[in-house]
Amino acid sequence: MRNMAVHELTPAQKYLEDRTILDVRNLTKEFPVKEGVFQQKKTVKAVTDVSFSIRENETFSLVGESGCGKSTTGRAVLQLIKPTSGEVYFRGKNIVGLKGRPLKEVRQSMQMIFQDPYSSLNPRIPVGEIVEEALKINHIGVGKKERMSLSMEILNKVGIRKDQYYRYPHEFSGGQKQRIGLARALVLSPEIVVCDEPVSALDVSIQSQVLNLLNDIKKDMKIAYLFISHNMSVVRYISDRVGVMYLGSLVEEAKTDEMFANPLHPYTKALLSAVPEANPHVKKEKIKLTGDIPSPMNPPSGCTFHNRCPYATEMCERLAPKRKEVETGHFVTCHLYNN
Repeated sequence: MRNMAVHELTPAQKYLEDRTILDVRNLTKEFPVKEGVFQQKKTVKAVTDVSFSIRENETFSLVGESGCGKSTTGRAVLQLIKPTSGEVYFRGKNIVGLKGRPLKEVRQSMQMIFQDPYSSLNPRIPVGEIVEEALKINHIGVGKKERMSLSMEILNKVGIRKDQYYRYPHEFSGGQKQRIGLARALVLSPEIVVCDEPVSALDVSIQSQVLNLLNDIKKDMKIAYLFISHNMSVVRYISDRVGVMYLGSLVEEAKTDEMFANPLHPYTKALLSAVPEANPHVKKEKIKLTGDIPSPMNPPSGCTFHNRCPYATEMCERLAPKRKEVETGHFVTCHLYNN
């Protein structure tokens, strides 16, 4: 077992030496809320001390139960919501706190595909103009003709025909709408795209088409993905590396093959045990977690997973575990591996 080398390189050095395009460090996001008849002020701890990095042309996936903080992490990375604390380095530069033109310039290189293709497109605007709008805002293209040409080119790349340019979103299927959302994100030639559960609202057959399209676009345009999902099968198919989140914290991180072959954290083991086997003759023991998911307004002391963990000890209840690198590139936050 090895102790994790904490930030051996600066973000700028990591970008230059191993092409780390995104470096997230100790990201935390809390939301103030009011509860009860007396409107008592409380805090929802949506994301707590999350750190990870993504290299150029790599897909890093965040996976976990609904409400674990995956989408909040993605939005905080893009500065769509401001982090409570922490740092987000893009190409070696911290973008937390950027405003105005500097933030606008960064966002040309960092785009997002939203979960719901039905509500993420303006129903009153033709799809061609939806894609073209990003070019207008960022002053790309000389005049209407060039912007239309660029929009048609990217729509054609994702499988939308030129004769569909002036059709409205309601005239397209769910899979086609998600392709349009992808075109809107890609038209600015970004270096990284946050994919917030982009296939969860689609039929299974359409999911495979969109996933294959994402892989093809990644190879063709040399971009990186931060892929957010709760579907372990989808994550296994599309990811280079995987991070598992529980109650706002990153509990395990590893290369995809290593994660699925040798999960370490009890929560990761439980998630993987619930994935159905393609072969009906293969029997797999399912790990049933006991207890309820704690409230992010009142998370447990110590390890946040201890009230559901079959291996929990007294130490787990009072002391939060530290993140450790157990194998090369395989990190886990659990007292079972702290010795």
